[in-house]
Amino acid sequence: MPIDHDQRRAELADAVWRIVLREGVPAASVRGVAREAGLSTGSVRYFFTTQDELLRFAMREVVSRAERRVQAGAGWRTREVGEGDPIAAGVDLLKQVLPLDAERLTEARVWFAFTAHGTTDPDVRRIRQEADEGVKGLCRTCVSDLDGLGLLGAGRDLALEAERLWALLDGLTLHVLLAPEPPGPDAVAAVLDRHLRDLGLNT
Repeated sequence: MPIDHDQRRAELADAVWRIVLREGVPAASVRGVAREAGLSTGSVRYFFTTQDELLRFAMREVVSRAERRVQAGAGWRTREVGEGDPIAAGVDLLKQVLPLDAERLTEARVWFAFTAHGTTDPDVRRIRQEADEGVKGLCRTCVSDLDGLGLLGAGRDLALEAERLWALLDGLTLHVLLAPEPPGPDAVAAVLDRHLRDLGLNT
């Protein structure tokens, strides 16, 4: 039976993530990942010849999975913006990049481990910058949609509000990851809902 290359790469990324969470980034060697995935070292090297290649792919996979979640809900959000509750659509969009379930919590923890480990690595910085631009893009989309529907208060600067929203997402992520009693999904959704509704107030 032929190997599904995309599935195998995803399995290797999962193996990297498990090692990173358990032992740290340096432990995720090609040999270690092969052992974790139940494969031969040669099988892993077929896809990734070096540890750096493997780690960068595993880091990019965090971004890719978030992007797939965003795309999966695009149709529903478009209908909500046009015919339903645009605030609910905005909250749903922003929730896709927050650690509100086991899968996304794992992604967030892995992401922070990678970025902390690779502070001097230009490739890691580039991946992080791409991810940041993606999240900022979601914030700009959310604010622009509200503005287009007349739900942004007079005097609001779109670029500034997008930056503020991005900062709120970062803060909520850290609260979920680090707070002694982290807020649950409903509490996070309530904060996002209140913030988006408050954008309708005049400055």
